[in-house]
Amino acid sequence: MDDWGKVLGGIRATTRGLEAGEALFRQGDEARAVFCVEHGRLRLTRQGADGSAVSLHVARAGSLFAEDSLFAAHYHCDATAETDARVRVYPKAASLLFLRAHPDLNLAFSAYLARQVQRLRGRQEIMRLPGARDRVVAWLTQLGAADGIVALDGPLSAAAGEIGLTHEALYRTLAALVREGRLERPDRRVFRLI
Repeated sequence: MDDWGKVLGGIRATTRGLEAGEALFRQGDEARAVFCVEHGRLRLTRQGADGSAVSLHVARAGSLFAEDSLFAAHYHCDATAETDARVRVYPKAASLLFLRAHPDLNLAFSAYLARQVQRLRGRQEIMRLPGARDRVVAWLTQLGAADGIVALDGPLSAAAGEIGLTHEALYRTLAALVREGRLERPDRRVFRLI
């Protein structure tokens, strides 16, 4: 459980199962809860000006999402299950009351949100890098592979999308780094920069 779990653990939550393709909420729905993915994946999308869906985030098992709903009247995007999924539902009103009643936990939750902002800023900077090699090295560094061994908890194809590369470009770049002796890869999803 991530550090947010220690904070929200005192809030009575329910669970909801979703089938692949089922919406948890839609853009414009009243914001009523914060969610945690117990298993499966949910994609958060927003409608673009041309009506196309723009992907904002993929929430995976163990991750909290829709945190901004605590401070908004309506959800700003759609949340749709990519796979069969189960989510824990933390009601907005109960969450706000709990955080108000426990200033130390409120501060801990604020710290969690600040770390999330820091991670997202780092990912944004990676996306600004022009080449696949620079993106992959920066991404691995951000994960901690320059300091030790890092194991991914998801498929490489998902990681490629997160840094704006095709999975083929990611595979080629990883292979090149291994050939050059800049990367150790003892397993498919395990990395260490040298």
